[in-house]
Amino acid sequence: MAEYKDYYKILGVNKNATDAEIKKAFKVAARKYHPDLHPESEKAAMTEKFKDVNEAYAVLSDKQKRAIYDQVGQEGYQNYARGGGASAGGRTRSSSSYYGGGNPFGGAYQQYAGGNGNTYYNFSSNGGGDFGGADFSDFFQSIFGGMGGMGGFSGFGGTGRRSAGTSQHSGDMDAELALNLEDAHRGGQMQLTLPGGRNVTVKLPAGVGEGKRIKLKGLGNPTPRGNGDLYLTIKIRPHLTFRLEGDDLYVPVTLMPWTAALGGTIYVPTLDGPVKVKVPAGTHNGKKLKLSGKGLNSKGSLFVTLTIDVPRTLTKEQKDLFTKLAQIS
Repeated sequence: MAEYKDYYKILGVNKNATDAEIKKAFKVAARKYHPDLHPESEKAAMTEKFKDVNEAYAVLSDKQKRAIYDQVGQEGYQNYARGGGASAGGRTRSSSSYYGGGNPFGGAYQQYAGGNGNTYYNFSSNGGGDFGGADFSDFFQSIFGGMGGMGGFSGFGGTGRRSAGTSQHSGDMDAELALNLEDAHRGGQMQLTLPGGRNVTVKLPAGVGEGKRIKLKGLGNPTPRGNGDLYLTIKIRPHLTFRLEGDDLYVPVTLMPWTAALGGTIYVPTLDGPVKVKVPAGTHNGKKLKLSGKGLNSKGSLFVTLTIDVPRTLTKEQKDLFTKLAQIS
C-alpha cells in the first residue's frame, strides 16, 4: 500500500486554508521546486517535489476531491493499509461494496459525489495520450484511481452527473473533462467511453480553456423524446513546464551570464515546440519576454522569465576570464 501523503503539509497550509491561500501556496511552492530553476545535479530531486506539489494542488483546489481526501483522513488510510479495511464515518466497509468497484474509499466518494439523490456516472477516455502533464502517485490512485478518471488519469477525468432536479427530466448531463495542456492546445478528435460502454468520438476545439463548457448534442441520458445533451466542463491538468493563467502561459528559462551580458539567441519551449528568441544585451535576472500568440491559443501569450545561471564549475580559462572581468569592472 502506498504511503500516506499529507497534501496540506506539502503546500505548507493548514486544513482550514481557503481556496485563495491554497492557490497562493501552490504558486510559491511550484516556483521553489521547479526543476528548470535548479542545477542539473538537483533536477531529479526537484522534479519529484514538483510532482508532489502539483498533485497536492490538484486535490486541494478541487472541492470534491478535497472533501473525499479529508473524509478518508490519515488514520482511515493507515487502517486500510494495515489490512483492517477502509474506515469512513466510523464504519468499516469492504472494497467490493463501494460504488465504482475496487476502490477502498468509494464510500467517501458516494457521500460527496453522489449525495442529494444525484446519479453519478464514471467516464473514461481511449485517446489523447499523456504528453507530459502531471503524473500522479500510487497514493493518489489508491483513493481516486477507481473513480473513472476522477483524479485525472483518463482523458475524461471527473464524474458525469445527472442531477436530481430538472436534469433528470430533460436527460441532460454534466461532466468534467480533464485534459493535458497539450491536448487542450491542439484540440481535435478524442474518443470517450460513455455509461454503458458506448464509445463515441467527439471533436474538441483547439485552444480550449479551463472552465470552458462544451455541448455534445444527443449524448446525454435517454428520455421518451430522445436523448438529452452532454455538457462537458474543461479542466486542465497541472503541467511540469508551463503554468497556465487564462489563455496565457508562463515558463522560466535559464540564461548563461555571457548571453545576458552580450545578448544572443536562445531556444524557448512552446506548446508547438522550441522557438528561437533573441535576448538583448544587458539582460538582467528576472527579465520577462512576451511571445504573443504562443499561449494556450492565438489569443494567449507566452511569458518567459529569464533566470541567469552561474556555472557551478569553471575551467581555468573561464576562471581567468572572470577574474580579469572583475578586475576591469
